[in-house]
Amino acid sequence: MKTFIGLLSLVALVGLNATAANSARMMRSMHSTHSMRSQGSMTLPMRAQNGSGESGSATLTPLGNQTRVVIGLSGENTTGSQPAHIHFGSCSHLNPIPRYGLKNVILGHSNTVIDAPMSKLTGGHMAVNVHESANNLKRYVSCGNIR
Repeated sequence: MKTFIGLLSLVALVGLNATAANSARMMRSMHSTHSMRSQGSMTLPMRAQNGSGESGSATLTPLGNQTRVVIGLSGENTTGSQPAHIHFGSCSHLNPIPRYGLKNVILGHSNTVIDAPMSKLTGGHMAVNVHESANNLKRYVSCGNIR
């Protein structure tokens, strides 16, 4: 009987150790996932310019030495495709020469990964800018300052 109780105790102990190890792995995994989600994504308002009615947001997400830039606009024009860039300056005083090209905003949406760390975008005076069309780059329709 003592052998049976000893064996039963050993099985229970091994089971507890395995459960504890699995719990620790799950906690580390949850912590890693949580850290990736909270590593400093930034959402900035995109405000309509020049009476365009195009507003929404741009979300910048750090990806190591790269940054994902996702633009979502409503009230977009009917051309369906609008050039977008990150410029030096602010929305009220943009340098007209783009620093980083973004994928065109198509029917209100754009998703681009650029080769620049988030710190480079937030460390300078920059803005996300959307143009009316490829034929009318001088008309800005939506802009958001990166702070």
